[in-house]
Amino acid sequence: MKIDFDKTIRAAARLRAHLGLTDPETICRALDLQILRLPLGTARNSIKGFIQRSARCYTIVVNSDLSALLQDIILFHEIGHYWLGHMDASVCTFHDSGFAYSLTSALENEANSFVAEYLLDTDETLMVLQESDTFQHAASRLHVPPEILDFKWRMLVSRSLLDRSSPCPARSDCLKQIDYAGTIGADIP
Repeated sequence: MKIDFDKTIRAAARLRAHLGLTDPETICRALDLQILRLPLGTARNSIKGFIQRSARCYTIVVNSDLSALLQDIILFHEIGHYWLGHMDASVCTFHDSGFAYSLTSALENEANSFVAEYLLDTDETLMVLQESDTFQHAASRLHVPPEILDFKWRMLVSRSLLDRSSPCPARSDCLKQIDYAGTIGADIP
Protein backbone atom coordinates (compact mmCIF):
# COMPACT_ATOMS: atom_id res chain seq x y z
CA MET A 1 0.00 0.00 0.00
CA LYS A 2 1.41 3.37 -1.03
CA ILE A 3 1.41 6.30 1.39
CA ASP A 4 -0.72 9.29 0.46
CA PHE A 5 2.00 11.87 1.10
CA ASP A 6 -0.36 14.72 0.22
CA LYS A 7 -2.69 13.68 3.04
CA THR A 8 0.23 13.52 5.47
CA ILE A 9 1.60 16.89 4.32
CA ARG A 10 -1.83 18.50 4.75
CA ALA A 11 -2.31 16.94 8.20
CA ALA A 12 1.09 18.12 9.47
CA ALA A 13 0.50 21.62 8.05
CA ARG A 14 -2.96 21.74 9.64
CA LEU A 15 -1.59 20.85 13.09
CA ARG A 16 1.32 23.28 12.79
CA ALA A 17 -1.06 26.08 11.68
CA HIS A 18 -3.54 25.16 14.42
CA LEU A 19 -0.99 25.15 17.24
CA GLY A 20 2.14 26.84 15.93
CA LEU A 21 4.21 24.65 18.25
CA THR A 22 7.28 22.47 17.83
CA ASP A 23 7.75 21.08 21.35
CA PRO A 24 6.03 17.67 21.49
CA GLU A 25 5.14 17.92 25.19
CA THR A 26 3.44 21.28 24.64
CA ILE A 27 1.61 19.85 21.63
CA CYS A 28 0.40 16.93 23.76
CA ARG A 29 -0.92 19.32 26.42
CA ALA A 30 -2.69 21.40 23.75
CA LEU A 31 -4.31 18.26 22.31
CA ASP A 32 -5.16 16.90 25.79
CA LEU A 33 -2.90 13.88 25.30
CA GLN A 34 -1.41 12.55 28.52
CA ILE A 35 2.27 11.50 28.55
CA LEU A 36 3.55 8.66 30.68
CA ARG A 37 7.28 7.90 30.68
CA LEU A 38 8.15 4.38 31.79
CA PRO A 39 11.36 2.34 31.66
CA LEU A 40 10.47 -0.24 29.00
CA GLY A 41 13.94 -1.68 28.55
CA THR A 42 16.84 -1.40 26.19
CA ALA A 43 16.60 -4.77 24.46
CA ARG A 44 16.32 -4.67 20.69
CA ASN A 45 12.67 -5.72 20.80
CA SER A 46 11.67 -3.32 23.60
CA ILE A 47 8.69 -1.12 22.95
CA LYS A 48 9.71 2.44 22.19
CA GLY A 49 6.28 3.93 22.75
CA PHE A 50 2.58 3.64 22.06
CA ILE A 51 -0.64 5.58 22.28
CA GLN A 52 -3.66 4.14 24.04
CA ARG A 53 -7.26 5.26 24.12
CA SER A 54 -9.45 4.50 27.11
CA ALA A 55 -12.84 6.12 27.68
CA ARG A 56 -12.05 8.92 25.20
CA CYS A 57 -8.80 9.71 27.03
CA TYR A 58 -5.53 9.31 25.17
CA THR A 59 -2.22 8.45 26.79
CA ILE A 60 1.14 8.28 25.05
CA VAL A 61 3.56 5.95 26.80
CA VAL A 62 7.23 6.59 26.00
CA ASN A 63 10.19 4.40 26.89
CA SER A 64 12.17 6.52 29.36
CA ASP A 65 15.28 4.41 28.64
CA LEU A 66 15.59 6.24 25.29
CA SER A 67 17.65 9.39 24.79
CA ALA A 68 15.77 12.70 25.09
CA LEU A 69 15.99 13.16 21.30
CA LEU A 70 14.41 9.77 20.63
CA GLN A 71 11.72 10.31 23.25
CA ASP A 72 10.73 13.48 21.37
CA ILE A 73 10.73 11.61 18.03
CA ILE A 74 8.54 8.89 19.56
CA LEU A 75 6.16 11.53 20.95
CA PHE A 76 5.84 13.10 17.48
CA HIS A 77 5.27 9.64 15.98
CA GLU A 78 2.44 8.91 18.41
CA ILE A 79 0.99 12.42 17.93
CA GLY A 80 1.00 11.52 14.24
CA HIS A 81 -1.06 8.39 14.89
CA TYR A 82 -3.55 10.49 16.85
CA TRP A 83 -3.73 13.42 14.41
CA LEU A 84 -3.97 11.16 11.35
CA GLY A 85 -6.94 9.32 12.85
CA HIS A 86 -5.23 5.97 13.32
CA MET A 87 -6.92 5.38 16.64
CA ASP A 88 -9.53 2.95 15.37
CA ALA A 89 -7.43 0.33 17.13
CA SER A 90 -7.16 0.96 20.87
CA VAL A 91 -3.34 0.64 20.91
CA CYS A 92 -0.72 1.53 18.30
CA THR A 93 2.75 0.29 19.25
CA PHE A 94 6.11 1.54 18.04
CA HIS A 95 8.55 -1.39 18.08
CA ASP A 96 12.11 -1.77 16.85
CA SER A 97 11.09 -1.63 13.21
CA GLY A 98 9.25 1.63 13.83
CA PHE A 99 11.27 3.73 11.39
CA ALA A 100 11.39 1.05 8.71
CA TYR A 101 9.68 1.77 5.41
CA SER A 102 7.32 -1.15 4.89
CA LEU A 103 4.50 -1.66 2.44
CA THR A 104 2.76 -3.88 5.00
CA SER A 105 2.82 -1.26 7.73
CA ALA A 106 1.08 1.69 6.13
CA LEU A 107 0.02 3.28 9.41
CA GLU A 108 3.58 3.24 10.77
CA ASN A 109 4.92 4.65 7.51
CA GLU A 110 2.28 7.37 7.58
CA ALA A 111 3.13 8.28 11.19
CA ASN A 112 6.86 8.39 10.34
CA SER A 113 6.11 10.59 7.33
CA PHE A 114 4.06 12.86 9.59
CA VAL A 115 7.08 13.25 11.90
CA ALA A 116 9.32 14.09 8.94
CA GLU A 117 6.88 16.62 7.53
CA TYR A 118 6.13 18.24 10.88
CA LEU A 119 9.77 18.61 11.92
CA LEU A 120 11.49 19.32 8.61
CA ASP A 121 10.76 22.47 6.64
CA THR A 122 10.98 21.67 2.93
CA ASP A 123 13.14 24.64 1.89
CA GLU A 124 15.54 24.26 4.82
CA THR A 125 15.81 20.50 4.22
CA LEU A 126 16.63 20.98 0.54
CA MET A 127 19.26 23.61 1.41
CA VAL A 128 20.88 21.44 4.10
CA LEU A 129 20.91 18.40 1.79
CA GLN A 130 22.64 20.47 -0.88
CA GLU A 131 25.23 21.89 1.54
CA SER A 132 26.01 18.70 3.47
CA ASP A 133 28.79 16.27 2.62
CA THR A 134 26.85 13.20 3.75
CA PHE A 135 23.28 12.17 4.42
CA GLN A 136 24.16 11.56 8.09
CA HIS A 137 25.66 15.05 8.34
CA ALA A 138 22.45 16.53 6.91
CA ALA A 139 20.38 14.58 9.45
CA SER A 140 22.65 15.83 12.23
CA ARG A 141 22.30 19.44 11.08
CA LEU A 142 18.51 19.02 10.95
CA HIS A 143 18.48 17.36 14.42
CA VAL A 144 16.64 14.22 13.31
CA PRO A 145 17.63 10.58 12.94
CA PRO A 146 18.69 9.68 9.38
CA GLU A 147 15.61 7.46 9.11
CA ILE A 148 13.29 10.46 9.56
CA LEU A 149 15.28 12.39 6.96
CA ASP A 150 14.80 9.41 4.63
CA PHE A 151 11.02 9.73 5.02
CA LYS A 152 11.24 13.45 4.21
CA TRP A 153 13.40 12.56 1.18
CA ARG A 154 10.70 10.16 -0.07
CA MET A 155 8.13 12.94 0.29
CA LEU A 156 10.35 15.35 -1.65
CA VAL A 157 10.74 12.77 -4.43
CA SER A 158 6.96 12.29 -4.54
CA ARG A 159 6.60 16.07 -5.04
CA SER A 160 9.33 16.09 -7.73
CA LEU A 161 11.61 18.26 -5.58
CA LEU A 162 14.30 15.57 -5.62
CA ASP A 163 14.86 13.22 -8.52
CA ARG A 164 16.68 10.24 -7.06
CA SER A 165 16.31 7.65 -4.35
CA SER A 166 17.56 8.34 -0.86
CA PRO A 167 21.23 7.46 -0.41
CA CYS A 168 20.39 6.03 3.00
CA PRO A 169 17.02 4.26 2.84
CA ALA A 170 15.55 3.28 6.19
CA ARG A 171 15.80 -0.45 6.84
CA SER A 172 13.66 -2.62 9.05
CA ASP A 173 16.49 -3.07 11.56
CA CYS A 174 17.53 0.59 11.71
CA LEU A 175 16.62 1.13 15.36
CA LYS A 176 19.17 -1.42 16.54
CA GLN A 177 21.77 1.28 15.75
CA ILE A 178 20.39 3.48 18.50
CA ASP A 179 22.26 3.95 21.75
CA TYR A 180 19.37 4.08 24.24
CA ALA A 181 21.29 6.07 26.82
CA GLY A 182 22.77 8.52 24.37
CA THR A 183 22.25 9.53 20.79
CA ILE A 184 21.71 8.20 17.31
CA GLY A 185 24.96 7.76 15.47
CA ALA A 186 28.13 9.74 16.07
CA ASP A 187 27.02 12.93 14.30
CA ILE A 188 23.84 13.75 16.18
CA PRO A 189 24.30 16.08 19.17
